[in-house]
Amino acid sequence: MTSLNQIRTGAVAFTVSAILSGATMTALAQESTPVGNTSAYGSLTIGANAQDETFKQLRTAALRNDAPRAAQLADQLSGYPLTSYVEYYRLKPQLYNSDGTGNVNAPDAEVKAFIQRYDGQALADRMRNDYLYVLAARKDWSAFNRYYAQYELKDDVSINCFNQLGQLEHGGSASSIVAIAKGLMFDSKAANTKGCQQLTESLAARGISDEDSNYFTALSAYNSGAQGSRLAGYSKNAGSAARMSSLINQASNDSTGSLAGSVQSAASGMSPQQGALTQAYYGYSQIRRAASGGASFYRNAYQQYPKLQLPDDVLGWQARAGMREGDWGLVGQAIDKMSEAERNTSTWQYWRGRAYAAQGQSTQAALFYEQAANNFDFYGILAREELGRPITLPPKTAPTDAEVAAVSKTPGFERARKFADMDMMLEISREWNYPLRQMNDRQLLAAAEYGRRVGLLDRMINTSDRTKGVYNFSQRYPTPYLSTLQRHSANAGIPAAWAYGIIRQESRFVTLAKSSASAHGLMQIIPETARVLARKQGLSNFQLSDLGNIDTNVQLGTAYLAQIRDQFGGSMPLASAGYNAGPGRPAQWKRSLTQNVDGAVFAETIPFAETRGYVKNVMANTIWYYLIMNQRPPKLKDLMGTVTPY
Repeated sequence: MTSLNQIRTGAVAFTVSAILSGATMTALAQESTPVGNTSAYGSLTIGANAQDETFKQLRTAALRNDAPRAAQLADQLSGYPLTSYVEYYRLKPQLYNSDGTGNVNAPDAEVKAFIQRYDGQALADRMRNDYLYVLAARKDWSAFNRYYAQYELKDDVSINCFNQLGQLEHGGSASSIVAIAKGLMFDSKAANTKGCQQLTESLAARGISDEDSNYFTALSAYNSGAQGSRLAGYSKNAGSAARMSSLINQASNDSTGSLAGSVQSAASGMSPQQGALTQAYYGYSQIRRAASGGASFYRNAYQQYPKLQLPDDVLGWQARAGMREGDWGLVGQAIDKMSEAERNTSTWQYWRGRAYAAQGQSTQAALFYEQAANNFDFYGILAREELGRPITLPPKTAPTDAEVAAVSKTPGFERARKFADMDMMLEISREWNYPLRQMNDRQLLAAAEYGRRVGLLDRMINTSDRTKGVYNFSQRYPTPYLSTLQRHSANAGIPAAWAYGIIRQESRFVTLAKSSASAHGLMQIIPETARVLARKQGLSNFQLSDLGNIDTNVQLGTAYLAQIRDQFGGSMPLASAGYNAGPGRPAQWKRSLTQNVDGAVFAETIPFAETRGYVKNVMANTIWYYLIMNQRPPKLKDLMGTVTPY
């Protein structure tokens, strides 16, 4: 029952206010993979500290870029064990203005000394990221290039756009940078970051082709009318470009379809490319709301301008519009136009196979299914089923105690454990994940096992998920509290494998997880729902604090899951969507259907990105949990079923 603003790569955001208690560790030892010898791993050298609360306040001040408050609090933390973070949180607010732009008056000497002192640590790379905003604001491209070359993660799209802006201002080829910029700005949100806005304006001002100018104008306009208007002013036909920009921006807020007539009328009076972009983005806005008719606007766009280029996210929704209407030619066309990286994901490999199969081209379909089947995710499973292959667990590789002991000394892991004690998920992920980049598969399995031994099951799962050649699905899909899950699932009349699939996605087995929507515990139950469920279950003395009790949490969560499943006629995918987004949402999405669709189409066309990913992950989890629990799984395609309109 995670809130809709909580999507994360691989896991829902939650606090971890209690790293597993002694009772929890006992449960893990009894009901999951044996914990083994934990004596070398159980104690923290960075233990509880009387100044922990002050440190948390410092972190909050830093996140708010409140430099005076951060300095005041940092001065109170002399001798605090997380020295690097005290220094970082004191410095970081001085690198930004209130609008998030780089502060040209940042203290260079202190920043450079910090990076040198902690070089090789995750926090030094984070400081490089921050400092690059300062250097970009100053347009000090020589220094920017030096620090960008040392910047390890390069995962900030705005900084990557600033890098291209620096190349442009140093005489780089505008046409080459346009091509790179299109790859960086894969969707409208990326296009409207500070760096990408400045890059597109600089490119437009240099007289790039009108086709490229229109492309960037449309891309920017969807999320930012002001940016779209600025870019439209550089077009050779500024009036028509401004009209395109305005309509695309209005489309992003058109929840009733009232703009359709205006879009069709205006498109005919624009240049072919501008009219096509206007129609494509209108189709994009409609299918993202699960509204009917989106596919027709995409088709109109290509009729008006056959060589139309679109960013990956707009093409993705073109494919989804085609799926909903059974227009497999439109699906295939969208996938073929995607960037190489995007179309080579298992999602689009599978759907390209489906498109070929629907058009009677079985040989080509099999080639794409083969590619998707190399993955263990939702589409990897479906692709294997299409190829007629059984779904089996890969051979299990277990790390040795010596390998676990070696990896336990990894810099950053101890800090991650300390941050787990203080409910700091961002810092846990930063410190734990940064060294994983350099690890081979066996080291990753050892790091995952270390995470299990110290009670960080979420880190175990996420780390083990990274391996590419050897696997340990007991790490990826753990089964703590097995008897509890089996008992309450049986009482609720649902598969225990499905309940585990939900928990893995909801809380990653952090027992006292709490979301920003105040959902609690393993199954992330919202207080209002919990009270209703408790009355139905006869828990007369129920208190909200009981949601921290594993038995109570699982009892209520499985009962709720069964209730939603029954509401949707036994459909596990619809119930999973309802568990995440509330039962009213999937009911609304069913009403928007114009024809029956198979469950995979329904899941892939869910408008909310979080819920779309959630349903696919939960259903894939369920298949693997059947196997982990030594049960024969049903076919995923059968579990997905067919979804009919109301």
